[in-house]
Formats: sequence, structure tokens, C-alpha cells
Amino acid sequence: MLELSQLFKDVKQLPVLPILLLELMESFGDEDARVEDIAKKIGMDQSISAKVIRMANSVAYRRGKDVESISQAVIRLGFNQVRSIVVAATLSNVFPETPSFDKNKFWQDTFTTASIAKALAKHTSVNQETAFTCAMMHNIGELLLQILKPDECSLVAMAIETGEPRLSAQRDTFGFDYSQVGAELAKHWDFSEIFCDAIEQQLDPLSYEEPSQAAVLIRLSVFASFAWGANLPPEMIVARLPPALTEHINLNKDGLVEEFEGMIEAGEELGRLMSA
Repeated sequence: MLELSQLFKDVKQLPVLPILLLELMESFGDEDARVEDIAKKIGMDQSISAKVIRMANSVAYRRGKDVESISQAVIRLGFNQVRSIVVAATLSNVFPETPSFDKNKFWQDTFTTASIAKALAKHTSVNQETAFTCAMMHNIGELLLQILKPDECSLVAMAIETGEPRLSAQRDTFGFDYSQVGAELAKHWDFSEIFCDAIEQQLDPLSYEEPSQAAVLIRLSVFASFAWGANLPPEMIVARLPPALTEHINLNKDGLVEEFEGMIEAGEELGRLMSA
């Protein structure tokens, strides 16, 4: 059985995060963060700039003339939406291709989960961008396993096809699961406790002495995304959100049913934008 610490020791080089993403993460909740400074840094990355401007000129946001600069895009989209696009664009480009793994589906599912988390956070005291980013990263351990241990992941996939749950299949194969790998990677990237705790606690946040509110939002968002994929209507999904979780973060459900399809559309829009 492989030790988690050994998994990281055997890696010659882990994915490296762009400085831009780290600086953005530090700005979450910082009321003194200067929009102009961050917009200037975004403008130095041509690929990300193009995605931000493309989103600003999309049907959902187009008003009048097309925008041609990051500063104009920030005005049209709002600073928080621009940060979400940058987080999505940088994270989805950090990891190399994995031939036997459907990376497009992986990221589309992640965009949906993150968009739900961001929308739910608006009904709590949790910072929306923190919720979005934590949800964007909740499954990075899965992606790293696919890159580092593709043969073993194929065995996990076979076990899942026979009906075994993903968690037990991973634990039987590796001795640990994707949430533990993701938390270890977050620590390697020197993320703050907010992000590390959210990834580590996501599977059962209320079992921890000090539950992470972001982890609770991840759990709720994964539940909602799965329920939507099972074709449950928004009314039923919102009604069946686990009460222990919603009560822990004082989630105000007012308006959630009406907003739900918009959450899904936001995730789909991000997917289209990132694949363009």
C-alpha cells in the first residue's frame, strides 16, 4: 500500500501555480485590494485576458459596444466575476493532459460545482470568491492521481464500474483518497488554512472539531450538482439539501429555487469560455 507522503516524494515536479492566481487568492476579502493593480496584472497574461474579454462580450453580458480592455471588462463584469474567470482559467491550465482521462468533463463538472458554491455563498457569510475557489480545487487530488498513477486509476475505474463507491475503491487501491491528495497538494502550494481545510474536510466536514464553512459549501454544491445531473427539479434539490449542513452555515434558502438554473448556466458558460 502506497504512503501519501511517498506519492509526493516520488514526483519529479508537481504542477506550478501562476503568481497571478496566488495574488488573487490573497486578495479575497481584502477591502483594500486595488482593482486597477490586479487588472494590470491580468492584462499581462494574453490567454487569460482574452477569456475575460470574451466573457464580457458574451451574449449574457453584452451591453452596447464590445469591450476591448481588461479595465473595461472589469467595469462590465464586476471585479468578483473577473476573479472567478481568472481562477478557472489558471487552475484548468496548470495540469498536463492525461490521455485516458476525460479532462473536459472533469473541468465542466468542476465549473458547475464551483458556480453553485459561489451562488450558495451569497446566502451565507462565506466570501463568494473563497467558496468558488475552494470548490474549483475540491477535486484536484483526483486529477493529480490520474496524472501520477494512471494504471492504478484504471483499476479504480474498473471497480467503480462493478458498483464499488469511488472512495472505497481509491482507499483499497492507494490507501488514501482524492481529498487527502488534494489537501496535501494545497499544502505543497503553500495555500492558507482556509483552502487546505476546505479540501481536506470536504467529505464529512461536520466530523471535524472546527468544521470549515467552505468545506460545507463544497459538500452542498457536490450534492446539488449530482442531484441536477440526476434530473431532479430545483425545488426538490433545494428542499433536500442536508439540514445539518445548511444549519451549520446558516444558509438562507430564500430565492435559491429561482436562482438554481442560473447557477447551472453560469457553470456551463465557464465551460464554454475555457474550451474556446
